[in-house]
Amino acid sequence: MKNTVSAMTFLLWIIAGPCHAQNTRSILPEYVSTQYAGSVGWMSLGAGYNLFKHRTRLGVQYGFVPKEKGGRLHILSSSFDFKPYVLHISNKFDFNPVDLGVKVSYHFGEQFHIKWPSRYPDGYYWWKSALRLHLSTETALTYKFSNLGTVKSLTPYLELNSADLYMVSYILNLKSLSFGNIIKAGVGLRIGL
Repeated sequence: MKNTVSAMTFLLWIIAGPCHAQNTRSILPEYVSTQYAGSVGWMSLGAGYNLFKHRTRLGVQYGFVPKEKGGRLHILSSSFDFKPYVLHISNKFDFNPVDLGVKVSYHFGEQFHIKWPSRYPDGYYWWKSALRLHLSTETALTYKFSNLGTVKSLTPYLELNSADLYMVSYILNLKSLSFGNIIKAGVGLRIGL
């Protein structure tokens, strides 16, 4: 439980970084999101901020997997994405062909560990079963509303990612695993506020 609280506090601290107490608008997220699959659960909900003149995104997501879809899992993740190129199609549409990102996810539950139980010798497993580091890429199309109401934009996206454990397993088992075995896909929608 102590590890869970520490992980949640750390992730919330990361996402709160761009906030300033003097400016109420900056405290509120600049977008909310929902995503199906993609290493953050069967479904996930999130929020975040655009930084550096909208060239990067910093977000947090809570994902879950219901029992009937593979077991009760709860996942909290934090992500940082960089947009190297944005194609402005028109005043209404932007296309991001390839955004690059990193994501850290924490899996809650007694079966997941930051420190392996004492029944395993020190160094027996190099990874932490509760913590995953992901490299990701995303393709997105943004529709911008001109009336500038509460919802400023809608961005459907496709994300591909792979975790540290998957990548190492692939490198160590080139004859057994294909590249497709280590890639996870997710589709989602970001709503700009």
